[in-house]
Amino acid sequence: MTIDGRYEIIRALGAGGFGQTYIAKDTKLPGNPLCVVKQFKPQNPIHWEIGKKLFEREAQKLQELGNHEQIPRLLAYFTENQEFYLVQEYIEGHDLNQELVHGKKLSETYVIQLLREILEVLSFVHKYYLIHRDIKPSNILRRASDKKIFLIDFGAVKEVTTQIMNAQGQVNSATVIGTKGYAPIEQYEGNPVLSSDIYAVGVIAIQALTGIASPGIALLSSQIKEIVWRDRAQVSAELANIIDKMVRRDWNQRYQSASEALQAVNALILPPKIQLTPAPSRKTGGKIWLGVGVFATIIPVILWLGFQATRHQTPPLIKEYSQSGIKIKYADNWIPKKKGNFDGELVQFIPQNLPQISSCSLEVTVHKTELPQVLSLNEYKNIILERLKRNYSQIEITDDTKLTTTLSQFHAYKLTYSRQEYQCKLQVLEIGTVREGNAYYITYTAEEKEYSRYLPLVKTMINSFQI
Repeated sequence: MTIDGRYEIIRALGAGGFGQTYIAKDTKLPGNPLCVVKQFKPQNPIHWEIGKKLFEREAQKLQELGNHEQIPRLLAYFTENQEFYLVQEYIEGHDLNQELVHGKKLSETYVIQLLREILEVLSFVHKYYLIHRDIKPSNILRRASDKKIFLIDFGAVKEVTTQIMNAQGQVNSATVIGTKGYAPIEQYEGNPVLSSDIYAVGVIAIQALTGIASPGIALLSSQIKEIVWRDRAQVSAELANIIDKMVRRDWNQRYQSASEALQAVNALILPPKIQLTPAPSRKTGGKIWLGVGVFATIIPVILWLGFQATRHQTPPLIKEYSQSGIKIKYADNWIPKKKGNFDGELVQFIPQNLPQISSCSLEVTVHKTELPQVLSLNEYKNIILERLKRNYSQIEITDDTKLTTTLSQFHAYKLTYSRQEYQCKLQVLEIGTVREGNAYYITYTAEEKEYSRYLPLVKTMINSFQI
């Protein structure tokens, strides 16, 4: 059988409610390389045109993900006989089912490395705000040539093929994507989040440590509705605590993204100790005097470092500003100045001991702006970026927004940029969020040479901010 006049089917890889998966030869490329052809059959042919548009949109997302070297590249997507087809890169290797053998407990070292490998790839996926939705051992491949981990079989396109229309013409999903024992409760309820993927990865870690297949079912406590597994494995408390957080029933209590979980796992792995072997010396006395000289040199350095640490110690935030629907804490040696309505400025904080000889700005300003229309966080951030580029011709902007960036516990954007103001070269930090038709953002502005000095205090102020 040949599909699209190009892909010659060699054998079937598997079948499910969504369709078939095949290994095929690409007859139009030199050497007829192997590829994977996935056939999806819409369950509701009445709305085939709508399904086609959604399928193309989701396929484009998969094309973006294929830019990662450990996600199979999307080679083509098309429709034929009212069926959807994806063609992806073929990865020669085996899935994790061959490594996670029932009854075999794997080492903590293996599990830490496995977590790192999976989470590194998943961090790339989450960067696009995409959820895999079907992480399980059979959807994780290890390539034969270099033993690298690959994520396969994303649930996004599966969802498209099961869409139906409600009476208002809106698209709803008729099927929950995921595998029992690996998908968390919110996924069964049709509300997957990024941390739903984290849950599945944690279950795989428990499976590796305990040797128990589908521990999300076998070890689920009927009383507390959590996976109880520690008594089945030899594992350090540090790793166990990380895995427990990954598989919490309440998604709010898990790591909120793969990058956050990866950071915790990486903290477990300490770099090897470096053994410094002194160069051989012919005279013992030389060693003694060298030691004394180094000791004499180190003492003033230690004293200087101690002085610097004391000098730049972040003062406590003992005061609180609470007006105009916001709260923010600040240090005793900073002064709040209530602003007018220019650019939505609510309050500005400046240090009390600001040198009078300096005319450059050093301030923390809280802004609140009423939005003319409903905007997403990303849409508002793009407006800010355009405004900055329009107002400052030679501005250098860095977008430091991450999945974990928050302001008052809400998802936020974070920008840093430098700009010239008369003779002053200023560095600016801006962090903001969108809430109930308003934009709230805080800017920290300082001369470049002073920026780092006050940054720890400013970060503490920002963390205390409440809407």
